[in-house]
Amino acid sequence: MHNLLKNIRFGINSTVGKNIISLYLLQISYYVLPLITVPYLVRVLGPEKFGLVAFGQSLITFFVLIVNYGFDLTATREISVKRRSNEVVSGIACSVWSAKTILCSFGLVVLLLTILFVPKMSQNSLLLLILFGIAIGNLLFPNWLFLGLERMKAISVINLSMRSVTTAGVFILIRNPDDYLIYAGLLSFQWIFAGIAGVVFAIVRLKIRIKVPSLSQIFEVLSNGWTLFLSNIAQSIYYSGNSFILGMLTNYTAVGYYSAAEKIALSLLGLFRPMAQAVYPRFSRMASSSKNSVLFWGKRLIFVMGGLGFVAAITVFLGAPLIVRIVLGPGYEPSIIVLQILSLLPFLAALSDVLSIQIMLPFSKDRFYTLIRVFTASLHVVIALLLIPRFNIAGMASTLIISQTLILASTFMFLSHWKLTPFHHEADEKMPTSTVKSRT
Repeated sequence: MHNLLKNIRFGINSTVGKNIISLYLLQISYYVLPLITVPYLVRVLGPEKFGLVAFGQSLITFFVLIVNYGFDLTATREISVKRRSNEVVSGIACSVWSAKTILCSFGLVVLLLTILFVPKMSQNSLLLLILFGIAIGNLLFPNWLFLGLERMKAISVINLSMRSVTTAGVFILIRNPDDYLIYAGLLSFQWIFAGIAGVVFAIVRLKIRIKVPSLSQIFEVLSNGWTLFLSNIAQSIYYSGNSFILGMLTNYTAVGYYSAAEKIALSLLGLFRPMAQAVYPRFSRMASSSKNSVLFWGKRLIFVMGGLGFVAAITVFLGAPLIVRIVLGPGYEPSIIVLQILSLLPFLAALSDVLSIQIMLPFSKDRFYTLIRVFTASLHVVIALLLIPRFNIAGMASTLIISQTLILASTFMFLSHWKLTPFHHEADEKMPTSTVKSRT
């Protein structure tokens, strides 16, 4: 018992432990605070207006992914390796910001053209332009910098502060369905001001020196993130794009029922994703020197995260009727079946994240990571087109689960071929105790 408590204290006081705690606080801002507002919003805005905003957010997410490119993984990985040189880190940061500015400008032009030529978009042009502030906030906020330098506390404090203000604003300003544009403005507000605060923190506290990068430096960071950019775009189709696909094939009320349940299901990913994000830079460094270390810790991580995901899945499936009744209220009964289907998501995503983020990417298998997601995204659209006309919102939920299962199976298949699954560690030399401690 004494040794257990000693190990727990050691883990909490380690850099990784502190980063995990900070990122769990971040998940409160990403998932718990929105869940506080969802019961109020679905009742005040109603399924149609709530679904309309969800439809707009789903479209804007594509532009956010264009802006973020693959930097949250490639820039994080590069900064984690070169973190000891402030000059190099500053150069990477300025190159990434410049590249994101170009990408954001391109995204805005595409959005304007979409509004101009697509009737369904032009009818909601003001909503989409307001929500584009989310993309601008993502341009500014240096998530990749904080992750690479393992300064997760800064991310947590900034985001939690801004989202707390937004949460208060929802209850103060949103009074009826016609206030859906105000709600969209609050969503953009939290991202833009978080982005500004992040830039200021990077310059003042992290001593990032602002300088104009050369075109070759900008091209280099774009080139490094190209394959992961494709994977992010593909991944957005089967995660963030579902409300958009559903809205194009059905109506905003159906989107409201689906997106309300999806928000609850996705909030459960916050149970384990902080752990995955916090250890990613450490796994990236370990992969450069020891395959055995990565597999050793990967095996432990997969049991922890898989266990959390399994418990979450069972809890949500059994409790879906009660959860919907309490969180969403009367009139959202169609959301129950969606939530029950999506209850598998935490378990599948937990296993997939360990195999993909902690093992495949640190070993620089970026192309295969992208191939899996592009292939899955293509099938996702086809399956959605087949299932939604017949099963409506349940068809959309089933499509997401099928896609996530394909990702997990494909990732495991590739890693098995390379003998890089966590279970291949047994064939290698055991990790000595001293090595374990030094890696923590």
